[in-house]
Amino acid sequence: MDNTERGLDVPHLPPEILQMIIKCLADTHDDKTLLRAALVNKEWLDPATDFLWRSPPPGALAALPRPRRQYYAAKITELYFRHIDEGKYHSQYKNLQFTRLTCIGLDQVRLRKNQKLFLSQYIQPRLESFSYWGGHPCEDALERLESDCPRLNDFHAIEPLELIFDAEKLNKFLRNRTSLMNVEFGRGWEYSLPKEVLAQLSELENLQRLDIVPFLKPLMVREVWSDPENKFKNLRILHIRLPSVSVGVLAACTPLVDTLFLEVKGSEQDVLQALEPMQQLRHLELEFHNYDGGVQLSVEGIKTLGKLPDLEILLIRPWTRTRAYYNNLKASWLGDDEFADMMSSLPKLKSLVFHVECSITLKSITSLGKTHPDMYCCDLHGVFVLDDWSVAPGPVLPNLRRLAMDAPDLRGRTR
Repeated sequence: MDNTERGLDVPHLPPEILQMIIKCLADTHDDKTLLRAALVNKEWLDPATDFLWRSPPPGALAALPRPRRQYYAAKITELYFRHIDEGKYHSQYKNLQFTRLTCIGLDQVRLRKNQKLFLSQYIQPRLESFSYWGGHPCEDALERLESDCPRLNDFHAIEPLELIFDAEKLNKFLRNRTSLMNVEFGRGWEYSLPKEVLAQLSELENLQRLDIVPFLKPLMVREVWSDPENKFKNLRILHIRLPSVSVGVLAACTPLVDTLFLEVKGSEQDVLQALEPMQQLRHLELEFHNYDGGVQLSVEGIKTLGKLPDLEILLIRPWTRTRAYYNNLKASWLGDDEFADMMSSLPKLKSLVFHVECSITLKSITSLGKTHPDMYCCDLHGVFVLDDWSVAPGPVLPNLRRLAMDAPDLRGRTR
């Protein structure tokens, strides 16, 4: 006679123990085992499906019978629409409540004429990250994000969310959604990003990362950021495109930034010298958009790098779609001795990408093994004769994970 026939209760695992077991299974990323666990009994079903349905493909929910969709929609914490053809699901889900949703990612949306984009079902109080790639306007999204999402940290808008852009509405959203820590405006804002919005961004108390993809105009930069007082108080990561004459204005407002991705157009101002106020930099990536005339890096500009003593990652290269042309970024005066001086002023450097036409030889790369033994990336432009390395007594750069040279010269048996 079993326990049930005797009138005894069948023992149950305490909820916290069951949760730990399911979590251990989930940590193995073995969905088949989790699925088997969900089929043990009703007691195991709920916690197992909590993990199985944390981040499903959008089509998985549509494949369920309509009466069952809400049960599983309430378990989803991350939902990413990665393909244009997945936009059809938004109208199918408009009556669902995604109560646990923390992250929503929306690829380009392509709907038929006069169709509406439904997003309100995803805009829930737990939402922390919102990404929108554009393609179809959603007129009420900003108001809902402002009023209903007190935890919103990340806001990524590759295009404006509305058919007719309203700067005041966006400013109101930025003012009232004080939880924002990470903001991105993509290429679709090239003609829609007014100076009032830029000014509001610079005053966000909790903003730690800012990405502005469109090139900003000099007049706009000067009007918004000419007074550095109380600007970007907590900004640490910045990705921005500027004309060279505006780099100094921005640098004065962002002295606490430690990671800078800067794309520059024009050569009216020495960009490296203009970066001098940003002495907290640990990661600097600098790309030059110059197709006519090119850019000459100056002695003074290279010496300015020495005033960034905490720099660990440095990338300087021209911007091209194929990354194949270097002849518009030059430092003809830079030889092995000057390169050694530059590197001695950057003792913490561990990653170097230097696509500049100069006069350094293999001697410069070999010397890095002595001055920077922890370097893990070395990518230099030039023709390097590698004969000396055929008799090298040991590893030149023992911790190297990436080595790239534009035109290494390998001769005879030594290669």
